[in-house]
Amino acid sequence: MQGVLHVITDETVQSSFSHASLAEQASANGADFVQYREKRHFDTQSLCGVAASIQEICSKSKQSRLVVNDRVDVACEIGAKAVHLGKHDLSTNIARRILGRSAFIGGTANSLMEARLLWKTVDYLGVGPIFGTTSKANPAPAMGLDQLSRICREFPRPVIAIGNIQVENVPDVIEAGAFGIAVLSAIVCSDDPGRSTLEFARALEKC
Repeated sequence: MQGVLHVITDETVQSSFSHASLAEQASANGADFVQYREKRHFDTQSLCGVAASIQEICSKSKQSRLVVNDRVDVACEIGAKAVHLGKHDLSTNIARRILGRSAFIGGTANSLMEARLLWKTVDYLGVGPIFGTTSKANPAPAMGLDQLSRICREFPRPVIAIGNIQVENVPDVIEAGAFGIAVLSAIVCSDDPGRSTLEFARALEKC
């Protein structure tokens, strides 16, 4: 079944909401996964504290699941079994050995060639940026819906599309074959992240 919604928390692109606040609003309004994304160089203990608080929020919601971005050590320390790893993070093979066979591991691909390298080592693939992105300093070029569609046809596991996805283009992304979407700026930079999460969740329900 298509329509999975990943909400990515980030405090650096806005100053109104903490990771925990974003997680609470997302989990209460239809997010299937809350991805804890912290690119600042905080000490591991601090990162574990925030991740643990998000994990507790997700467990109370009974719908959302925590995904730790980048940091396998943080996930391991708090007992989380889901991580999303970028191209410059720990390899998905090593992450699997550390977290175990039951771990839920996602990887990032900006092209079909990169997707092919991850086919056997991830449970899902984050593909993008579909329409560009403003959340990264040196982003890959926007790939568009045609490239997304090709990757979805060839990749044997769920594809989660990311990159400047707005409520109005959710149907196009799902029609291209994506299993779901990951959203950062359109939710966390909103005046009301909970309401924005709900709008994305409802858009996915209609697809």
